[in-house]
Parts: sequence; C-alpha cells; structure tokens
Amino acid sequence: MNNQAQRIYWVDVLRLVAMLMVISAHCVDIYNATPQSDPLNSFWGAFIGSLMRPSVPLFAMMTGLLLLPTKESTKDFYKRRIPRVIIPMVLWSAIYYLIPWMTGIAGLDKSVISTLFPFEFSPSQQAGDALQNIALIPFTFNGYTTHMWYLYMLVGLYLFMPFFSAWVERHDRTLTTTFMIMWTTSLMLPYLQHLIVPSLFGECAWNSYGTFYYFAGFSGYLLLGHMLAKGNPMPLRKIIAMGVMVYVSGFIITYTGFASMAVKYSYAEAPELLELFWQFCSPNVALMALGIFLIVQRVKITSPKIQQLLAATTKYSFGTYLMHYIFIGPVVILLSPLNLPTPLCVICSVVMVFIICQTLTAIIYKLVPRAARYVVG
Repeated sequence: MNNQAQRIYWVDVLRLVAMLMVISAHCVDIYNATPQSDPLNSFWGAFIGSLMRPSVPLFAMMTGLLLLPTKESTKDFYKRRIPRVIIPMVLWSAIYYLIPWMTGIAGLDKSVISTLFPFEFSPSQQAGDALQNIALIPFTFNGYTTHMWYLYMLVGLYLFMPFFSAWVERHDRTLTTTFMIMWTTSLMLPYLQHLIVPSLFGECAWNSYGTFYYFAGFSGYLLLGHMLAKGNPMPLRKIIAMGVMVYVSGFIITYTGFASMAVKYSYAEAPELLELFWQFCSPNVALMALGIFLIVQRVKITSPKIQQLLAATTKYSFGTYLMHYIFIGPVVILLSPLNLPTPLCVICSVVMVFIICQTLTAIIYKLVPRAARYVVG
C-alpha cells in the first residue's frame, strides 16, 4: 500500500468504486460501438458510459496519492513496479488474442467476436493473425485488448514518477500551483482544437509538441491526488454538496457532448471525434473525478470485517482489471434471453463479472501465491 504504516481504507473504497466504474463502462460498449435497433439501448449506452468516465482518472489520482513522493531509488522503484505491470499485461494480452482463433476452432460464427470484442471492427479467426497480434504486444494493442491501453500509460507514469517526485518533494507551493494551472489549461486543448483550428499553439503536421504538451496528460492527476491526500477540513455536508455539484456539472457536459457527437459520428468512422467529450484528460471528466474523490475521501470504515473485505478486494483489483473484459461478452449473451431492461442488465452484468474475476484472482493467489503477482499483478 506504499510506505504508509496504516492502511487507508477510504482509498480501498475509492479503488472499488473505480473498478466497478471500469466494468460498467465496458458493459455498455456493445451499445455504443455497434448500431442499435432499439434507441433506448443507445441512450443507456451514452448515459451510463458518461457516468463512468472518471474511472481511469481516479486510478491515476490514487497512484499519485500513494506513491508520490517516491521513497525508493529509481532503480528499486522500476524493479518493483514495472515488471508487475508488463508481465501480466503481456500474458493476458496473449490470452485475449488467442480467443478469436479459439472461437474458430470451436466452430462458432465470426459474428460472435463482435459481441465479445465490440471495438474490433475487423475480426479474424486465423491463427496467423493471432500470432501477429501477440508479436506486437510490447508495442501496441487493438480492439481485442482495448482496455490494455491503460497499462501502457501506467508504465509511462511509473517511468516518469521518480523525476516528477524530485520536485514534488521540494514542497514548493508556487511550482505546484503553476503546474496545475498549466495542466488545467491543457485539458481544454481538445475542445479548442476542434472548435478553432487543429494547428493550435505550434502543433502541426510535423510537430505534435505544442506549448502545453509538457504539462498535459495523466501526470496532472498524479499531482492532484498527491495534493488532495491530506483531505479537506470543510464540514461533511459542504464537502458532499460540493462533490455532488462538481460531479453533476462535469457529467452534464460529458453526456450532452457525447450524445451530440453520437448523432454525427460512429466509432468505425471517427472515434476521436465521437469520444471528444469522453476524453479522460478533459475538464469535464476531471470535474467528475474530483467530485467522487472529495466525497469518498470522507468515508469512514470502522468495521474490521468490512476493512478485511475491502483489503481483499483491493488485493485482487488488478487481476480483475486484467481479466474482466473476457467475461463481459459471455455474461451479456447469458443474460440476453431474460430480456431485462438495459439498466438492470448492466447492473447484473457488472455484479456477475466482478464476482467471477475476484473469485478467479483469489484462486490464482491460492494456487500459486509466489507467482500470482506476475500473473494477476
């Protein structure tokens, strides 16, 4: 849990919330990535998907809260953190890439791949394509491993953190404030580039590194989590009211923006425009993440049983992230004959997938405790 002697249980709650949000977001992928005959499915896909956008920013904020400033040498930090991300990422990516080939061996129609992996628009059941995807794991991902993008980004944060930590340790309020102002400005760039001109602040066909490039990205969430670690002395009612207001205001922008883009574009045509308002590094999603963080930070867990349950859930959260995408498609197929209302179907899917993944991760830890960290993190 980092260098802290006492476990921070509200962070366990926040991690659980973020994990459930990730699964929920992926459970509605099928409604957003493919055309829907029922307009209500499209509505619920956009609505629920927008609600869940703060998931990854919350993970980044927790990383900054728990790991900044780093207390180890750069070598020890890299040795401890990076293999525990890269090795499971390679292993599980290979599993995902083998699944389409296995559906062909099982005699299933290629159309089933679109249910299992709705963001793979050119599915293949050929062994050669599976092997090619596996060979490219160190460098890239695709629609079969759409959630693995986060792990590539996480490795980048880990590589950067010892350098970032060096000035965080200085406790220079002016530097911190200046960085956060620059970072907040960078959150506006996707909208400004769409509304004004793509070649903004020096960005152009031969240069991707504009004025605010070095202040942009998930490093801002790292610092934000670190800054908020000490909490807020405001009364609980005011914190909750402020958190709800901040989250709702961000959600309104996120949902209305995505819904307006969904009328014009599809994932197959222009995913970057469709998800313009869903970008994790955007002001609206940052507001949503901030609202949830402020509220959960005031949660008090005093029951030893709940504390133990949260600790176990946290221990298995990375394994749940790695494998959850495998089970979403089969669970959706299993529930489809019940004709449940879409929101209820999503809730049931999330609960079932979460329980399956937590159970399997616990079994792996039980069977191979020494190797488990390199299998499920």
